[in-house]
Amino acid sequence: MDNITLTTAKKMADYAAELVAQEYGRKPFSVAVCDKDGFLVLFHKLEGANLLTINLTPNKAYTAARMGVSTADFLQRLQRENLNISYFSDEKFVGLPGGVPIVNDRQQVIGAVGIGGMKEDGEIAAKVAAAAPTL
Repeated sequence: MDNITLTTAKKMADYAAELVAQEYGRKPFSVAVCDKDGFLVLFHKLEGANLLTINLTPNKAYTAARMGVSTADFLQRLQRENLNISYFSDEKFVGLPGGVPIVNDRQQVIGAVGIGGMKEDGEIAAKVAAAAPTL
């Protein structure tokens, strides 16, 4: 696979919902999936998820796709190098955990997933991203 499709994005969202239900107590959250260029393929806000996730979650996926690293790693870079996020000249970039790139078997970024609304956002996004190529 070279890019995330809508079919795969739907499977990822379903997987995320199942994962949260089984391991995190059915907490409300939002999930976003972007293609390799950062364009939104799917966004789903579960009932009860915080309204802030409507903008933040897709931006987490976008940032992970564009930067090719998790948003947690991006945040660490910002802190380590004392960088202001505005230096990147992209108003959609987010330095909050919860965005993780999806890579294929050749280690190429083929998309990204963003999870928002839970303290375990980064952990859940990493699990969804890891499962994505096999869904």
